Amino acid sequence: MRAKQRAFDTALIVNPNSCSGLTGKNWDELYAKMEKIFGGRIKVAFSKKSGDGTVLARDMLRKGFDKVIAIGGDGTINEVANGFFEDTTGVRGHKLRLINPDAIMGVVPCGTRNVLVKSLGLPAGVVECCQNFVGGNPTKIDVIAISATNPDNGFRLRPRIFLNAAEIGVGAEIIDRSKKVRSKIKSRIVSTAAAIISTVPSYESNACDLFIDGRKKSTNMTMAVVANGKFLGGGFMAAPEASMSDGLLDLLVLKDSGSLKMLDEMANIKAGNYAGEDNILYSKAKKVLIKSMEREVTVTVDGEPIGILPATFQVFPKALTIVT
Repeated sequence: MRAKQRAFDTALIVNPNSCSGLTGKNWDELYAKMEKIFGGRIKVAFSKKSGDGTVLARDMLRKGFDKVIAIGGDGTINEVANGFFEDTTGVRGHKLRLINPDAIMGVVPCGTRNVLVKSLGLPAGVVECCQNFVGGNPTKIDVIAISATNPDNGFRLRPRIFLNAAEIGVGAEIIDRSKKVRSKIKSRIVSTAAAIISTVPSYESNACDLFIDGRKKSTNMTMAVVANGKFLGGGFMAAPEASMSDGLLDLLVLKDSGSLKMLDEMANIKAGNYAGEDNILYSKAKKVLIKSMEREVTVTVDGEPIGILPATFQVFPKALTIVT
């Protein structure tokens, strides 16, 4: 085992289906470039289904690899980040436990939106990100743990962490519907447009209770974002004050908004320009609980639907080492 660790010191966890399958199609060419950058000291594992990124990352870390790089979209990167930690069951009120405290995570974007690298300020190109990993600086960043609710039985789901942002309400509903359309029509443009058209005109705000570091606030909520990074998909600068190493999460709540008002407010959110807006609540906290008082409200994490409200969000300061 020791000899193997000396031969391979870096593990690549690759989603070949990312970027509409182009990652797998072009893998031989990509690998040749990566082999030169990493000096041939790399072990490759391909994910085959949802959740594989977490399983593969844990396996590599337990085998002694201390450099694990996620290659794929934001969903794959989220899975690999979760794999750096022991199973997060019962995370509320407890500290996350790293499998290997000395391990370093790398991020190589091969998705269609690649929002996380924008929030991290990393290069957008595959080769550039690999070069950055070799010559960059290891930095400890915050992660946010979420415990959402299973829509099928109403039970709390197993907690998981995310690096960039969670969306709740209309934004999450658009993502969820878009993915359902894209399972039948392999076009992100068509699926996104169809989801927006079918969601925004009829979406109604929902009475919610928010507990922000224990302080209760009730409001009619159209959309909420719990952010670690500044950006969402589509270039939205939802959390312009966010820092991924300040020990705080950023909460954005778009309050009671009809469809036309919603579109206007979303334009302001995209630009990160909403200081003084009455319909927008922006605050920083260590822990947030959001409860829906009327109906089911969808929750997504790093662009993937994971459940519904109620959901608890808790920041864990500087819990993961990543190369920036």
